Amino acid sequence: MAAQTSDAERPEVGSTTRIEIAPSSAEAVELAPGDLLRVIDVEGSQVADLVAYDAHDHAVSFSQGFTRLLWDRVDVRLGDSLLSAGGDALLTVVEDTVGVHDLLFPPCNTMMYERVFGVSGKTGCREHLTTALAPYGIGFAQVTDPFNVFMHTRIGADQHMTILPPTSRPGDQLTLRAERELVVAVSACAGDTNDCNGGRLTGIRLEVVRSVPATPAE
Repeated sequence: MAAQTSDAERPEVGSTTRIEIAPSSAEAVELAPGDLLRVIDVEGSQVADLVAYDAHDHAVSFSQGFTRLLWDRVDVRLGDSLLSAGGDALLTVVEDTVGVHDLLFPPCNTMMYERVFGVSGKTGCREHLTTALAPYGIGFAQVTDPFNVFMHTRIGADQHMTILPPTSRPGDQLTLRAERELVVAVSACAGDTNDCNGGRLTGIRLEVVRSVPATPAE
């Protein structure tokens, strides 16, 4: 289970909930319109896979492909939104200390590890996201290709996709604003067979800053 603590350290915005995602695992959160979701690389060089679903209609979900298509590029920048297949804005980037993320790769998974790397029995982000989303009735087949936060990739002259070590440092963060009621799941990527996570697996911290200040206790 995620370690969560709530406080009012940002009273001008609202209460803050912290969620610690252990290495090679995932957690899910519910967001209301205007809530901020901050994804923090705790120790540096750790990728976080993020997927998002409309809280009331899970068929409306983040689309990696349509986000690329409608922005006409393979990255996400400050002010851009993560879009659904219907062009709906789900989350908008409002702060980014890194500026290097990925919109090309699917989540790592057991099948990939077996076929590409010859590693049997290893679970990946798709399995971990599925576990986190199970309480919401979102299954393995509904886990979409993610927004790969902090992942550093390139398309070479030969058109091959290359994974490079992340450029994120300890404490680097990406902040997204929810544009509707959402269920969002984030994994601390399990990839340790290439440079995806800089050669070691560490945790990811989430901070959820609520758009409505917490009601003071009576």
